[in-house]
Amino acid sequence: MVDRVLSRSLKKRLPFYTARWRRRYRAMIDEIAARIGKLTFGRDGDVPWIEERDSGVRIFGFWTEPKNHEVYDLLRDAWPRALPESHFRLMKDYLTRYVYPHMRPDLRPVGYSVDQMWGFHGQHKDTIGDQPNVSDRERLTAAFQPRADDVIVDGGAFVGMGDLRMSRDLTAGRIVAIEASRGCYDLLCRNISYNKIDNVLAFNRALWHSRGTLDLEVGFAQANTLVAEVAKGERRQAIETVSIDDLVDELGLARVTMLSLTLNGAEVETLDGAGKTLTHMRPRIRLAGWYTRSGIPIWKITKEKLERHGYEVFVGPRGNVMALPRP
Repeated sequence: MVDRVLSRSLKKRLPFYTARWRRRYRAMIDEIAARIGKLTFGRDGDVPWIEERDSGVRIFGFWTEPKNHEVYDLLRDAWPRALPESHFRLMKDYLTRYVYPHMRPDLRPVGYSVDQMWGFHGQHKDTIGDQPNVSDRERLTAAFQPRADDVIVDGGAFVGMGDLRMSRDLTAGRIVAIEASRGCYDLLCRNISYNKIDNVLAFNRALWHSRGTLDLEVGFAQANTLVAEVAKGERRQAIETVSIDDLVDELGLARVTMLSLTLNGAEVETLDGAGKTLTHMRPRIRLAGWYTRSGIPIWKITKEKLERHGYEVFVGPRGNVMALPRP
């Protein structure tokens, strides 16, 4: 602990080091500065929240953990005074999951290079705008615009920030939000309930190729996976698994228009359990493909699976996967 404190202290004294981090966090610094005046920060018991003053949307999440404390401290002079260090982690999640939801691959902070977008996610560093073909960009942009009657399965919903954001566009549709971590699921339900969202249905399950029970590797916040080779957790939690096909049958869904999968490695098995849905309902798809399984990038494995189901697959330079059904 002493070594870590000394190391951080030394870093802060090196102008070239802090200047480099300012460049790397340029997009995050600017986005926070632009929005901080419209936000209120608070806590409800042991849970922090952020509230938009104009909309009244309140989002519950996680306190700032040591890793983000270090980032905040290193760039302390760059953040607005109104941003509490205790809520820095939640502020980042608000930007990267609510303002720029993963289900909208057409959205990202404008005017920044990837090297200026530290703190943002792979989904923001690898969007529709990175596709080299103009006609492909136009098709994908049109396809991923929210539609009022969309029926979306959101696998890896975390605490539901993306679901809250998307729900307002789905005036005649719904979102089925699946979250395996019990801690994240509790916050997901809290966010849905507090904001009186009636078109998001949440489940504490894990998407897989079949029904059963598996051990979830559980870490802090979103660091959870069924695939131990992707990440080892601090502990394990038994979780009920379900396939997308079984979930569709269970809920009696007549249609699914989009699959959004951020499953920390389980995207492969989840597609194996979605054969009927892919064949008959033809949803558009966005999934995180930058992990590896047995040394093979997930984007490559899932691309082959989706192509066999008659999909045209678009892979970004950092492994983000988007797919549209062929006519």
